Order: sequence, then structure tokens, then C-alpha cells
Amino acid sequence: MAPVLLSLFLVCFVSLVLSTILLTGVGRRLRLSARPLGIAGAALSTVASGAIVAALWHPPAGHVRVGEALLFVVTAMVVLLRPRWNPSGQVFFGALLASALSYLAFAGEVTFASGLSILGSAASALLLVLELIALTLSASFAFESLDVICRTRWDRRDVPWDPAYLPMVSLQIAAYNEPPDMLIETIRSVEGLDYPNFELVVIDNNTKDPEVWGPVEDYCRGRPRVRFIHVDPWPGYKSGALNLALTAYTDPNAELVGVIDADYLVDPGYLRRVVGYFSDPRLAFLQTPQDYREYEGDAYLTACYDAYRYFFLTTMPSRNERDSIIFAGTMGLLRRSVLEELGGWDEWCITEDAEASLRMLKAGYSGLFIGRSFGRGIMPLSFASLKSQRFRWCFGGMQILRSHWRELMPWNRDPRNHLSLAQRIDYLLGGLQWLNDLVYLGFTLVLLATAILLATRGWFALRPLIGLAVLLPAALIGSGLLRAIWALRARAGIGMRRAVLAFLNWLSLSWTVALACVQGLTRAKGVFLRTPKAGDRSGVLAAMWTARTETFLALVVWGAGALAVIRGHATWFVLGLFAWQGAVYAAAPYMSWLNQHTELSAQLERRRRSEWRRERLATAGPYAIGALSGAAIGAGIVALILLGGTQAAPPASSPFTVPHAATGQGSSASGGTALPSPSQSPSPTTSPTPTVTPTPTPTPTPTPTATPSVTPSPSPSPETSPSPSAVTSPSSSPVASLTPLPSASVAATGGPAAAPIAGP
Repeated sequence: MAPVLLSLFLVCFVSLVLSTILLTGVGRRLRLSARPLGIAGAALSTVASGAIVAALWHPPAGHVRVGEALLFVVTAMVVLLRPRWNPSGQVFFGALLASALSYLAFAGEVTFASGLSILGSAASALLLVLELIALTLSASFAFESLDVICRTRWDRRDVPWDPAYLPMVSLQIAAYNEPPDMLIETIRSVEGLDYPNFELVVIDNNTKDPEVWGPVEDYCRGRPRVRFIHVDPWPGYKSGALNLALTAYTDPNAELVGVIDADYLVDPGYLRRVVGYFSDPRLAFLQTPQDYREYEGDAYLTACYDAYRYFFLTTMPSRNERDSIIFAGTMGLLRRSVLEELGGWDEWCITEDAEASLRMLKAGYSGLFIGRSFGRGIMPLSFASLKSQRFRWCFGGMQILRSHWRELMPWNRDPRNHLSLAQRIDYLLGGLQWLNDLVYLGFTLVLLATAILLATRGWFALRPLIGLAVLLPAALIGSGLLRAIWALRARAGIGMRRAVLAFLNWLSLSWTVALACVQGLTRAKGVFLRTPKAGDRSGVLAAMWTARTETFLALVVWGAGALAVIRGHATWFVLGLFAWQGAVYAAAPYMSWLNQHTELSAQLERRRRSEWRRERLATAGPYAIGALSGAAIGAGIVALILLGGTQAAPPASSPFTVPHAATGQGSSASGGTALPSPSQSPSPTTSPTPTVTPTPTPTPTPTPTATPSVTPSPSPSPETSPSPSAVTSPSSSPVASLTPLPSASVAATGGPAAAPIAGP
């Protein structure tokens, strides 16, 4: 490594450590912000970092100045662009960006200017691409948390609200195989709303058993505000049912449409508190947090609850400042005229709610997030159901990304596209963040390929991390983990134990999200995740069976690490990477085991069984195609690394040879300085990696079938009779060929991955 680059590495390493301590220590409590104060903080951080590097490693003073210059310039730019953050947030984000840039500079130098073989350069270039994506996503996760926790002034806190504006509202519940007592409880809570002018449309689609939907119809019969409709068969799943309700059963006088999940209990003051915001004619949709109940006292359900909350406590408030929130599928309202103008709900997308909000923003309308909870529902009650839900969310995110990516590009000048640059970036990153866990899987494959080379040949010809070069990626990973847990604790107000369990809940869905990304990138139609079930069995073996793929990955990674130790090839950093990578996948069987100790009430047990029935009916064979595609991609990555790393052994003096630990042959870096190193034994490179965060629920779309049998209750008759043509996908929205969805996990660099795209 060039001596200047090494000094830059060290300055960024020290700055990242110092700024992480500052952020997690006083970052939330510091409420001062001003550009001069931020610039002073940037200068102080730069001088302190340079002084520490000079005292510990004694590099040439000129080289330290180069590192200080980069650090100060990057941090000063953050201060100028984010003046509403406090200095601790500005300094941390500046150090994070400077560290990422210096690491990529090192990686680029070795990849393209070190004389590697053609295959070695190709494999290192692939690794560089993975590192670039991982660091970009990590920065986006950090930005969201800092934008909320370190913000000192909010621009959209005083949005106009007219309490006298009380238009008619049509609230709609789409139900499928829901326990009747739970659905009736939801209907009762909606009937108790303190609002003068609303109706409730309950549409049960495709539930076969009359004993399930019949009691709900009986309850709704004769109730003045409630209209019940049962249709079977009916295409389009949830979006198809909502389109039918909108076009055939909604009161023509209703100006606003609200969606409520079938398991929610709604606060009586909900409508009266939020409807007044629609006095602004530009407001097309409004979203309140999805919230949950009946989790208290259970470790597994509490971990799920805390992981779910992160999106609505952090991502949505941040995006609300840029008018780029999503509609999350429940506990939100939409302006009916805008929804009809844009053609209703798109039935090709299994996250039709988030897709509808993007079309509304594109048309020039606005959205608003109100950060107060007005209703609480039921989370997926089994780990298998949680995986299936996250799979659908991620699949829908891929669908939106594949369909709308052209409209999200900064250079798109379509006169019909009114998205601002900030809205484009937020929606683009919202889709790309789902890829976080797929990138993480790529790093796992690289690490396994490296272990194979070390075990069979004792060296590899790819880019290594040598001596002091391990400090910066180690700091990136460590600071990211600390920041993620700190952000969750700061926003949710929870203790360390709960934050760690929520973090593990994110990680446990990493493989599910990665698989959904592969499906989303290779298939045109959505499928459900076929999840292994352990029946009524309990214990460690049953938990491992429920998460058998993740268990296999964890054992393989840890086994490869153990082999590296036995053969004497592993440094402390390499061992840490193997331990971390395996722990991510091991979180899944742990969560499955934790779920075995959940005790449910009789009503929730019926809900759990209905979840199981829905999954059994929905799972389909095409899922295997995506799994095979993922395996093929993985095999290709491993093959490229192996081919790139098994070229003829370079001379012992080559800076890119990882020596056998027993011989200690090899040099630390070409052209490198003789700075003292904490560890003279080199270690293979693996960059910081992300694993995903939390999200809202979608529903897949079938093809239209036979004419439905419609059984409406004797409530007021609809203006139009239901017909399949009334709910076909609107022609105003492009129908893309896309694929699946999944989990709110966490990056190895510490950020919650893929914020949920749609509500559960």
C-alpha cells in the first residue's frame, strides 16, 4: 500500500472510532446546530485524529496532512449539506464517508494497479463492486438514523390542519380466512370511531369455508354503517378486493378512503385527529404508524415488535421531511379522487400500497406521515409466518424497483414525472436496500472461497488486508454495529437486551431476504415462500429444521473458520469475520427456538392456525426456480474467486501473497512504509456488509378466474354491480415483469436493512 494511502487509512480509522464514541455518548442529547459550530467540530475531530496517528505510528507529517485534508473536506461538506444535524451527527457521518472513500481507494489501487492476473483482477473487481454497494447501503442506513436522532429542527412539524374539515370517509377491510371473532372485534372498534360521517366496507375474498365468513356476515347484517361482501372466486388478492370495494361498493359521497387490516383495534379518535390534514388539496395520502399488541412478556414477540417499530420511528420520519414516505397498507387514508384518477390499486404488484403512493407522488401530489399510533394489530405469530411475510415485502420491493427505476433516475425528464430529486433518491434507495442481504450473501461466498484456497494451497492471489490495513474495515463493521443498536435504543426507548434481540431478529431474516431478491430479479410473477414446519415439535433440533438453510450456512461458515484455525492460516480479523458471518445465519434457528416458548391465547392460537392454512394454500412450485437461480449465482461467484485466487503462486516477495502462518513469508505491502503494525500476519479481505431492517406486508396477485359468487349483506345496495372488468389492472400504470419480498434485517456495517416497503 502506498505510504500516503496508509496514513489516510489511519487518520480515518482514528476519526471513526472517536466519532462513534461521541455519537453513542452524547449524540442524542446534543441539541445545538449551526454551521460554524459544525465546522469547528470538523476541525477539532481532524486535528485530534491526526495527532493520535502521529503519536502512535509516527508516519511522515506530510502524509498525515493529506489524511487530515480529506477528512476535513468531507466532514465540512456534510456540515454544509446537513445544517439541521447536531455536530456529533455531522462529524460521525463525515468520518464514515471519508473512511469508506479511503477504503475504496485502497481496494481500487490493489485491484487495478497491482499486477494481478486477469482472473485475479476480475475476482477482485467483483469484490470491489460488492464493497461499493455494501458501503453505499451502509451510508444510507446511517443517514436515516442520524437524520432523525441528530436533527435539531423539523420542517414539516407544523403542517396545516383544519379541525372543521370533516368529509365522508369510506374505511375498508379486505379479509381472507381470518378468524371470525377477531374480525368482528375489529369491526366493533371501527364502529366506535368518534366521527360523524363514515362507512365501513368489509370485503371477504376467496374464503372457502362458510363457517369462517358466515359469522361475520351475520354480525354485519342490519348494522347502519357496515356493508359486508363475500366474493369467491375473485382475482387480485388484497388489491383485487380493494379495487372491487372502491369501484362497486364505496359510497359515491366518500371523499377519502382508508384501509384497515382485519386484526386491528382502532383508537376512537383516529379519523377526527387526522382527516383535517386533507384540507390541503395537494395532500393525496396520509400514513400513521403500524403498531401491534399482545406481545408483552414474550421474548420472541417483543423482539419482533421492536424490530418492526424501527421503520416507523426512524425511516418514515426522515423521509417525511422530504415528502417521500410510502403508503404502508393499513392505518392510512387516501384521497379517493386521486386514487381513481391513477387507476386504483395495481394488481400486478404484491406491495400495491407502496406502489400506489409512488404513483401519487409522481403525479405531483403530496404525502404526510403522522408519527402517532391510532391502532394496533397482530404480528405474525410464528417464525415461519414472519419469514413468509418478509419474503413478500421484499418481492414487492423488487417489483417496484424493476417497474419504476427509470422514473427514479435523476435524468428522467418526462413532463408527467413530478418527483423531486430527494423523492427519487429515497424511493430508489428504498428498493436497493432490499439487496443488502443479497450483497451480504455474496460476501459470505467470497469468504468461503477464500477459506478453500487457504486450506488447500496456503495462499491466495486476491487482494488481502495486511497489517494496519485491517483496522479500517474492522472499525467500519464495529462502528456500524454500535450505531445500529444505539439508534434502536434511542428511538424505541428500550434497554440493551431488547435492542440486541431486535437486532438478532433483523439478522435472522437475512437468507429469506436474499432469496426473495433473487426471485425478484429472475421471475415476473410473485410466489410465496415455502417455509419448513416443525409441527408441534419443540427443542433445538426442531428449531434448526424450521431454519435448516440458515443452520446449514452457519455451520459451513463456522466450519470453514475452524479449518482455517487448524491449518494455521487465520489471523484475528479473519476469525472475527468467520464468526460474524456465521452468527448472522445462526440468528434464524435461535429466533425459531425462541418462538417455541411463545404462549398464545386461544384467540391468537386460532389466528396462528389460520396463518398456517393461508401459507399452505398459497405456496407454489415456482419458488424452487428462484432457489436454483440463487444457487447458480452463488456457484458462479465461488468459481470466479477460486479461479482468480489459484493462479501460479507469486514470488515470496509479492505484496499480494497471503503467507502460510508457519513460514511467515511475504511482505506487508508493496511500496509500504515501515510503520509498526499491530499484526504482521496478513488477512484476506472481506468488507463490511449489511443485513436488512424492518417492514409492512403485501399480498400476491393471481390471474382472473371464473365469475365470482357475490354474497352481499342486506345493507345499502351498491351503485354498481361487481364485475371482473371493474378491477383489472389500470392501464395508466405500466405492468412490469418482476419478483418476491422479505425482512427488516441489519447490515454488517450496522444499519437495518431494507426498510419495509409495504405494511403487513
